[in-house]
Amino acid sequence: MDTRTATETQQVAITHVFDAPIEHVFRAWTDPDELAAWYGPAGMRTPRENIQIDLRVGGRYELTMVSLDGDREFSIGYEIVELSPPELLVLRSDPMPAASKGDSTTVRVALEDLDGRTRMTLTDGPLPFGREHAEAGYRAAVDKLAAHVRAR
Repeated sequence: MDTRTATETQQVAITHVFDAPIEHVFRAWTDPDELAAWYGPAGMRTPRENIQIDLRVGGRYELTMVSLDGDREFSIGYEIVELSPPELLVLRSDPMPAASKGDSTTVRVALEDLDGRTRMTLTDGPLPFGREHAEAGYRAAVDKLAAHVRAR
């Protein structure tokens, strides 16, 4: 019997420690050139021309991921609802009926300085279809982010 609550099964929660300063990790999330270098799950990329970020509370954070073969695209838009550089970025998604996400989800990227390293705690939810697919995509993206900030 699964004793997890609906919230636990509908929310992605990932913690990762990067070998990079907090400012580098925050910039990787908030600078379109940086985001284009790593964002997206395996098999997807996010071209720079497909990214728009108005970095302020009430601003927009929009991107379109493209499959490596160019056959598929996935667009997503967010409103920036909380922003405290370089520690916090909170985004509320637009509804995505095409992805079975009729309601908004909230992505929270919290960063903590660990003497030159950075702990990121990322959450996203509630996901109406469960978290497994989204979590796999985020984990692949976090691996790409780790390689990106390590190379800087």
